[in-house]
Amino acid sequence: MLIVTDRPSPPPLAQNAYRAIRAGEVTEGHVGQRLRLAGWIGAKRDHGGLLFIDLRDAGGVLQLVSHPDRPGFDTLSRLRLESVISVEGEVVARDEKDFNPKLATGTIELAVDSIEVLSVADVLPFPIDSAAEISEEARLRFRYLDLRRGPVVARLQARARLAQLVRTHLAGRGFLEITTPILTASSPEGARDFLVPSRLYPGEFYALPQAPQQFKQLLMVGGVERYFQIAPCFRDEASRADRSPGEFYQIDLEMAFATQEDVFDEVEQLMAHVVTELPEDGLAPVKRAKAPFPRLTYSDAVTRYGTDKPDLRFDLAIADLTATLGGATELPMFQLAHEKGHAIRALRIPGGGPRPRRWFDAFADAAAKSGVTGSWLQLEERSGAPSATDESPVLPAKGPLARKLTEGEVRMIVEAVGAVPGDAVLTAVGPPQKVSQPLGVQRSLVGRELGLADPDELAFCWITDFPMYEWNDETRGWDFSHNPFSMPQGGLETLQTKDPGDILAYQYDLVCNGLELSSGAVRNHQPEVMEAAFAIAGYGPDRVQESFPALWQAFHYGAPPHAGIAPGFDRLLMMLLDQANLREVIAFPLNQSARDLLMGAPSVVNEQQLKELHLRVVPPAPPA
Repeated sequence: MLIVTDRPSPPPLAQNAYRAIRAGEVTEGHVGQRLRLAGWIGAKRDHGGLLFIDLRDAGGVLQLVSHPDRPGFDTLSRLRLESVISVEGEVVARDEKDFNPKLATGTIELAVDSIEVLSVADVLPFPIDSAAEISEEARLRFRYLDLRRGPVVARLQARARLAQLVRTHLAGRGFLEITTPILTASSPEGARDFLVPSRLYPGEFYALPQAPQQFKQLLMVGGVERYFQIAPCFRDEASRADRSPGEFYQIDLEMAFATQEDVFDEVEQLMAHVVTELPEDGLAPVKRAKAPFPRLTYSDAVTRYGTDKPDLRFDLAIADLTATLGGATELPMFQLAHEKGHAIRALRIPGGGPRPRRWFDAFADAAAKSGVTGSWLQLEERSGAPSATDESPVLPAKGPLARKLTEGEVRMIVEAVGAVPGDAVLTAVGPPQKVSQPLGVQRSLVGRELGLADPDELAFCWITDFPMYEWNDETRGWDFSHNPFSMPQGGLETLQTKDPGDILAYQYDLVCNGLELSSGAVRNHQPEVMEAAFAIAGYGPDRVQESFPALWQAFHYGAPPHAGIAPGFDRLLMMLLDQANLREVIAFPLNQSARDLLMGAPSVVNEQQLKELHLRVVPPAPPA
């Protein structure tokens, strides 16, 4: 049974009808005193006439002992585990040979002479006092029992502590905590809305907010200047390990008269505060983080790491060989790259020389599916130290590239990535915006496989200068690539004179250990710039005014420049507690299929409810 002994102590109890003290707070100083305790029966042990019971409550665990000739013995013998009792008796010292070093109360016990049964438990669906693996379905369906097992409650205590740290720090920095509406209007912000039908206005719907985006910008127009909120957000999207379906929370910030630099400074101070303070109560592992956080442009991140969410705990960057090999080889793959304007990139795989052929074939297949040509070479281990005159200390090599390139060309690749004997080198050729992606996937996989990332390090970084737009092949038009409310770099002139694909925005992401924690931006606060930006994405002036009426109108009455960000609260906690899944830091999460197994949601409602809402359910069409 997991026994948590390092939780912060709750405040002292006032005596009541059930107990005078918590089980975990009884000490050797209470020996000889009569106490009344209450809690759950966590374990029972019958030692031939002596009955030992672990009584568990929020304060910890205390062993009870009952003798056959004492009142309540028969009752305690019959009760199932997890029944709730109130007991009274004398605190006694255990024999030294019976000490339990795993318990804070392991040198004492309570000799029971009175018992009151408060609640009788049925047969449990799974054992509470076992370290055995319990299926996630069972854990979520009986979440209240799962909470009694210990780890989830400890994480919820850390969650409460994190919220407290965020609030006190931001309030001290002059931010005003304001709650924004939950029922609002639907708006095109990227994900699907959760819609709430209105009973009073037939055929009309509220929407649950995907984020408080427009409200916090309106607060800036209203003169608040510094706002924050641990905000609930609702998006009808698929689940992932780092994304909770349905709802999540974010640390929502907005600042008037602020630049990108001001946001970076505030967030770095906030992260330093929570990373430093959260472990002090024993609620989280001790982590290291460096400040100021390094910065990478979106273009550099994708080029060097194959992703805009790089894990910088290990230095394994993708090398660009376009200038080195593009026109300096007769290998068609590289020659065509030069002619087509494609890029040539390479990644070192430490210790990859002995890997089997199928591993490299899998990389080449994955690269091909993403529209990139992948190849490789393997560097064999040397049997002895190279001589001082050896001009190719990392050869011999094998693999497709080793067979088709000259020794000098192989050496250029090897030197560009810093490979040594026993390593392998993966290469990729393709369009510049795609070519690093398959290499980035391998970088992440190899980093985890070889343990290159220090688990105690938090490698925060900023990703900046995102493209304002991206081309949509299906609609044959431009879409916003990030936040539609962002200010384009260069303002109105850029929107009017540049190709949309070349326009950058004042948009930024906060990334840590390969996980995106937050997106933010300097906001577009000028109506003429807003209209021009949305026009490129296919929104005419009328549609902009219809979609964002309050924001569009407010910008006509004096809007200050403003900027903000919203770090994911659940995701940050997941990372600080070294949890692989977001559901482990949420009290009552949905499962991977976005179902609440505990409460049975979503569920069918009755005809009367539908009638009141002026709705009719259209059943899905049967499969063809």
